[in-house]
Amino acid sequence: MDQGREPDIEVDLVMEWVRQAGRIALRHFNCVEGTRKADRTLVTDADLEIEDLLVAHLQSTYPGHGIVGEEGTSDVQGEYVWVIDPLDGTRAFLSGLPVWGISIGLLWRGQPWLGVFHLPLLGDWYYTASPATGAFWNDRPIRCPLPAAWDEDSLLCIPADAHLRYSITFPGVVRAMGSAAAHLCYVARGNAMAVFLDRPAIWDIAGGAAILRAAGGTLRYLQGTEVLTGGMLEEGPSLKPMLGAHPSILDRLRAHIQPRPSA
Repeated sequence: MDQGREPDIEVDLVMEWVRQAGRIALRHFNCVEGTRKADRTLVTDADLEIEDLLVAHLQSTYPGHGIVGEEGTSDVQGEYVWVIDPLDGTRAFLSGLPVWGISIGLLWRGQPWLGVFHLPLLGDWYYTASPATGAFWNDRPIRCPLPAAWDEDSLLCIPADAHLRYSITFPGVVRAMGSAAAHLCYVARGNAMAVFLDRPAIWDIAGGAAILRAAGGTLRYLQGTEVLTGGMLEEGPSLKPMLGAHPSILDRLRAHIQPRPSA
C-alpha cells in the first residue's frame, strides 16, 4: 500500500475476522460475568479475547498500520489507524439482550474510511468498502434517507442515561438500543431518523461513522461543528455530545436536545 493512496483493504478478509470474533462472543454469551474498569465501564473475557484476535490479524496483515482498541491496545502511527470495539454494547451483552456487536473501523488520514459491524445474534452485517462504493447491509446497498417530515413514529436513538443530563423534546420515539455502533448503522439504513451520542470514545464511533458517512449521513457535535475523529485518537473520549443524521435535519434536531443546567 503506497502512502498517499486510498487504502487497499480486503473487506471480505476483515469480515471473516469479525465473523470469528462473533463466534467467540456467542460462546461467552449468557455464561460470562463482567467487571468494572477504572473508568467504571464494563469488560468481560469476551472483550479481551476478541480484541486479542483482531489485533493479531491486523498486525499480521497490515504491519505498518496503527491499531487502537477499547481494551488497551494503543499504537497510533501513520495515516492508517484501525480502531476496534471488541464488544460494543457490553451491558446489553451481559443482560442477555440482542443488540451488541463487534465493530472495527479504519481511519485514513484521521477520517472514517472503512467500517464493519456485526451483530452475531441477529446475523446482521453493516459495512462499506470505501466512500466510492457506499454502505451496505447484508450485501444490500443502504442510504441515509432525506426525512420528509417528523411524526410520532420517527425514531431517535440515545444512550440509556441521556435523560439524566439532557432535556430531550424530540416529538417522536426515543429509544436506547444498547449499542452506539448499532445506532449509527440504524440511521445509515433509515431505520432511525437520528442518533444522539453523549461524549463517546473513538472506538464507539469509528466503524459506525464510516458507514453513516458512506450512506450519505453525517456526524457533528451537538453545537454544530464537524466531528474530528483524528483528534479523538490523541484526546481519548470526546467531551462533547454528538448527533448523527441526514445533514439536512441536524440543525433542527439540535434544538430538541439541550443539556440540563446541572449536567
